[in-house]
Amino acid sequence: MQEERMQVLKMVDEGKITVDEATKLLEGLRATGNEGGGKQFEEKFKAFTNDMKEFCKDVTCKLNEATKKAEPKVKEFAKNVVAKTADIADNISQSLNEKVKNMNGECCGEEGCGCGSDEQPADNGPRPEEKEELKK
Repeated sequence: MQEERMQVLKMVDEGKITVDEATKLLEGLRATGNEGGGKQFEEKFKAFTNDMKEFCKDVTCKLNEATKKAEPKVKEFAKNVVAKTADIADNISQSLNEKVKNMNGECCGEEGCGCGSDEQPADNGPRPEEKEELKK
């Protein structure tokens, strides 16, 4: 019986079973006494091992199912993030282009845009096309 106790303690040390599980196994050893304890322990240990194997199989199956169910949702989420990011980038690009046009005194062409086409553009010197005309 000493050998069985050492085996239980070793399993706890290796992290194969919890302290509570070891306590139950050791109590089972004590309850059987010296006669036939080894055989009963072995049977209980085999039953426990089989239960743990079944539990692990169940957990693995459930995790696989959850992963399969989540995969399309994750892909759709990623697709939406990419689309929204592209929209934001387009909006930023468009806004920057309008700002650059406004800085050059150009109008975006939309009615009531506020680009300042009615106002005189800032005098930043001659535009490139005006420079060509001045050279002639």
